[in-house]
Amino acid sequence: MKEDWRQGGVMVTPRTLLVGEAFADHRANDCEMKKELVEEEVTIESPNFPKKYPNKACVRWELESADPEKTLQMECDTFVVKKSKKCRGDRLTMSEEGGSESTICGKKEPAFETKSNKFVAEFHSNGKKRAKGFKCTVRSVRASTGVTSTGEWNTDNPTTTKAPVTTKAPATTKAPVTTKPPTGTCKCGEANPTRIVGGTEVSPTHKFPWHIGLKKKNHGNYWCGGSIINNKFALTAAHCFFDNEGNRNSDVGLVVGVGDHDMYQTSDNLSGVTRLVDVEKVIIHGNYNPKGYDYDMALLQLKETLDFTKHKAVQSVCLPKSSTTTYGGETGFAYGWGRLTDGGNQPAKLMEVKLPILEPSCWGKQVTKRMLCAGYKEGGKDTCQGDSGGPLTVIESNKHTQVGVVSFGQGCANANSPGVYARITEFLEWIKKNTAGATYCD
Repeated sequence: MKEDWRQGGVMVTPRTLLVGEAFADHRANDCEMKKELVEEEVTIESPNFPKKYPNKACVRWELESADPEKTLQMECDTFVVKKSKKCRGDRLTMSEEGGSESTICGKKEPAFETKSNKFVAEFHSNGKKRAKGFKCTVRSVRASTGVTSTGEWNTDNPTTTKAPVTTKAPATTKAPVTTKPPTGTCKCGEANPTRIVGGTEVSPTHKFPWHIGLKKKNHGNYWCGGSIINNKFALTAAHCFFDNEGNRNSDVGLVVGVGDHDMYQTSDNLSGVTRLVDVEKVIIHGNYNPKGYDYDMALLQLKETLDFTKHKAVQSVCLPKSSTTTYGGETGFAYGWGRLTDGGNQPAKLMEVKLPILEPSCWGKQVTKRMLCAGYKEGGKDTCQGDSGGPLTVIESNKHTQVGVVSFGQGCANANSPGVYARITEFLEWIKKNTAGATYCD
């Protein structure tokens, strides 16, 4: 049984094409044909962009990576195509032979990723109303196929460039915490009232206002989750910043989405609240080894200071007051944009699931004291790829306290196989030391 990190990748909802299903099905004899060999990246635009595209236009791009070992990713800075029922009017279709097809219209931030080194994009407009069109970037990236000695890593982290290694914070093993960092007048852990397998959509939207998603600028979806813990820092998993071979990924362009619910749509965004916040620095625990699972903890220092008085959709979660509580037998809440089945699709909207927290023995599984397990004996509910770095919380005094960070598991939602989380209580001193100067909420 494979053990996998719970990272996600750039996903769209695909329709499977039968092997050999012809690209010619989508071709029009009068289409303008463009062939692009992608060394690093190329840009494709609708006709006349940034002006409105013409009626009865047809453009077909045949895109191929110059490196046959790489795949292609497409993401759009601008996408405004006249909406129609089932996108039968003006539309952009991306298709891959023997792979997937996606047809889109309206106002979206589409993302498409291939399994091979080539795909076709085709734009059609009818003879009716026109719109601004689109500008999209197609990048050649390394395929996510790494295998390590512990088994197949089922991750799809889209970033492949190595970066200058950011600061690893020193490891600390301290006695039970008795001191508190500076606090303000704000309140932490208050849910807004009325990968997740076997869960339900978070309702109401923005119910968990500390939840964030990690992505790169101009990328379509979040590959990991996280949580706001004070006005300057967020908490996530260390493994979100390494590729399948254990190489450190670049932090260039790293942002977190705050106040978000549907990661592909903007219709539910809160004006001035839902936004992308730049990350100033990634702080990875000094004892973390990307070839293992232990010490899977990281902090994100944000470039802006968050103001929790402006809107209840962006708030912080509470941290445990004691480092000795195990939380065994408590009900945990996990939430994220992770896949709905092992290896399946990521949902557009934030999902949540309730999970029983196990005693530290974790049904006899091999875990360290820095790990926490949660799940059902019979399986059926769990976190999954794409939920990595997100929070596991419990309710204490009517507030949500974060007790875990989504880390890894053997598949998703399998029987006798709980999800494993980094145990927050073992990192309280480390968190406090590396967030000095930030203000926590009570």
